[in-house]
Amino acid sequence: MGEFPPDKRLALRAATPDDLEDIATVAQEGFPDDPEFDYRFPYRQEFPEDNRKWIVQEYREYLEQPDKYAVIIVTASDNDNKAVALSVWDISISKPHQGSDLGVPDDPNQQARRRDVNASHFRKFKQQMCEEFDAYFGKYGDDQIHLWLLATRPGFRRRGAGTRLCRWGLERASERSLYTTVLASPMGRNLYEELSFIDCGSFMIQVDGEAEKLEIWAMTHDKDKQPEKRFGLLLRLLELVPFLGPK
Repeated sequence: MGEFPPDKRLALRAATPDDLEDIATVAQEGFPDDPEFDYRFPYRQEFPEDNRKWIVQEYREYLEQPDKYAVIIVTASDNDNKAVALSVWDISISKPHQGSDLGVPDDPNQQARRRDVNASHFRKFKQQMCEEFDAYFGKYGDDQIHLWLLATRPGFRRRGAGTRLCRWGLERASERSLYTTVLASPMGRNLYEELSFIDCGSFMIQVDGEAEKLEIWAMTHDKDKQPEKRFGLLLRLLELVPFLGPK
């Protein structure tokens, strides 16, 4: 299967603070079809203003930490050269994240300050993602680049934006002889496998006493393996597979 010709309307670049509102739009439109988003933010349709407010805050924090996070976007000329796809890569694992609680205090005795969230699910997701990251990937330390977030606006999927974002991370890792790691959602697992990521195991996120649960897969791409030169259709389909990170 051959590759699609590149879409000349698309361009990849690092995001700036001026892109914040457009990035928030990508996140707000691009993540809701992922089960992780439903698990944490089941009331976003009832309270879209809260959802938007805290998405803006989350990406502001990423943009304010350029030594830790690379926020890479794809823009489209038929979208006024604004962002249509995003990725967030942790490029300095040992540097601690500096940020707020995003409206959900870690203390369960404190009330959440946002109405779009299931606070118990949010806390459990945040806690376990951090614990499982350490369990699966802590041994790599700064010898890795980690993909936390990847999404494309629905109206701009199947045009190669996801391909470009994945190429950026895999090529950066290959150049620096780093592992590439990801905690993959159910939607993303098979596609990452096709990109030669190795399945290291999975874990369930589940609040005690609840039936609802979410399975996540820990996956790595070997630092000595060159990124595939022919991603073809499978990487194009990555645009349909948003992944939400640790928050």
